[in-house]
Amino acid sequence: MTESSRRQSSYLWLSLAVTATAYYGFSLTYFGPMLAGEYPAASPTVHLHGWTFFLWYLLFPLQSGLIKFKRVAWHRLLGTGSVALAVAMVGTGLVVIGTQMEASLQPDGPAFWQAMGPAVFSTLVLFTLFYTLGVRARANRDRHRRYMLLASTGGLGAAGFRIASQYMGSASLTSVVAVGILAPNLFVLAAMAVDWKRGRGIHRVYRYGLPFSVGLETAAFLLTPTAAGRVVINALAWIGRMTAPLY
Repeated sequence: MTESSRRQSSYLWLSLAVTATAYYGFSLTYFGPMLAGEYPAASPTVHLHGWTFFLWYLLFPLQSGLIKFKRVAWHRLLGTGSVALAVAMVGTGLVVIGTQMEASLQPDGPAFWQAMGPAVFSTLVLFTLFYTLGVRARANRDRHRRYMLLASTGGLGAAGFRIASQYMGSASLTSVVAVGILAPNLFVLAAMAVDWKRGRGIHRVYRYGLPFSVGLETAAFLLTPTAAGRVVINALAWIGRMTAPLY
């Protein structure tokens, strides 16, 4: 097996692990209850949001496999189509987060969203940023695939804290969400370790991307109780009010 083939195999296995994590996390609160007929009534936007993310985490390892097996034309075709998918993911994500943030400001609103909404929003920001950089870097295979891994792990926080809640028992809500949102960065560390083991050093996309991801996620937790956090909360709530007809 050539060095290039080994790198592609490692990336494919990483992408499969990311996808398995996403599906397991959402099987706990979405797919499982839906299949059992127990999922509560929800707006079409909520389901569209869920299924666009489902498609992304199906597409992510598929794209890795297409490169490994040298189906480059198909990879490029699906990559072009992924732009519309990403727009739908981010758009519906803003509507859902904004609506929940607006509800959290009401007297009987969900406390989870007022405390954790900015942190959840940070995962959407990371996905959007790294996906955009990945599209721009599509002519450079090394940078492109690393950006797409960062985008996929960045968007994994919602699944992560669902999994964390299953294993952390009586831990505080803040601890559960913090672990769930930060833990997906371990996939990036694994990718860095693969690069290092292969004698390639740490790619600059990871050198800058991982600290930025961890920094933004941590800042979202730390700033939420502050005046700056209140500005973010109110801004997201305003988005919720403006997009209410879409919810």
